[in-house]
Amino acid sequence: MKETEHTPTPSVAIVMVLYHPRKEDTERIMRLTEMCRGVIVDNSATRSFEEEHVGLMHYMPLLRNVGIAEAQNLGMRYVFDHTDATHIVFLDQDSDVPITYAEDIAKTFDSIKRDFPNLAFLGPKTENKETGKEYKSVIHKEKALSSHFILKREVISSGGCTTREILEKVGLNNSKLFIDYVDFDWCWRARSKGYVCGVTPDITIMHMVGQKTIYIGGYTIIVSSPTRYFYQFRNYMWLLRKNYVPLQWKINKGIKHLTQFIYFPVFIKSGTTCWKYMAKGFWAGLTRTSEKEYRTST
Repeated sequence: MKETEHTPTPSVAIVMVLYHPRKEDTERIMRLTEMCRGVIVDNSATRSFEEEHVGLMHYMPLLRNVGIAEAQNLGMRYVFDHTDATHIVFLDQDSDVPITYAEDIAKTFDSIKRDFPNLAFLGPKTENKETGKEYKSVIHKEKALSSHFILKREVISSGGCTTREILEKVGLNNSKLFIDYVDFDWCWRARSKGYVCGVTPDITIMHMVGQKTIYIGGYTIIVSSPTRYFYQFRNYMWLLRKNYVPLQWKINKGIKHLTQFIYFPVFIKSGTTCWKYMAKGFWAGLTRTSEKEYRTST
């Protein structure tokens, strides 16, 4: 079947979040939405599209940045209220996927769920769009439960699939987290309720974690924009207090953040600026500063 002959499945809806997309992003999105249903939630300060609908997808301009957690929540609520979709697939503005992607991963989700009924979230194999190498944890060893399913303690939301039924039982995102560890937190909450999450090697998506990747002494270091370190450090401090967050993650991430705090000002370009946001995030997490309070004070 040609791409132009593709008919979207009503049971599958895409939730896509935008934040000041580039021209090539909007052009790719427009091609995708001609064949896919769902909702685009725009965190940009100005509209990225003029119409209420972009192709077959509803366009929701917020005209302010409410964070990816709340933007996805708004998208999911729209799907619940305005469609009969049973499956939700999450995409980013830079997701370069075929028009059949949403249906493909939804079908794979259902296939794996037949063998693992407590499946809550399924992500694709994720590769670095610059290097082509798969993103893998250097700490956690993968546990393949079948040739189609690899168990993961946490899975990034980009390209992933879940269902309306699961979301009603686990709940939506914790919007207080704003951007960092949002998907991890959701997976841990699902795990605390007896569910499992994982990825399938049968489907691949190209993704870019952070702004750039650098290599120091054989170590791979992902560098994000300076402001992201505020959310990473603040959210880490918040998540330390949660019983459902794995102890191993708390320890490993604590060591990572401590070493970042030490070496960033010395080895990383703009590291001093990042360090300042780390310090602000640590203090905000320690004092339980909210997003609204933080934005008012900066």
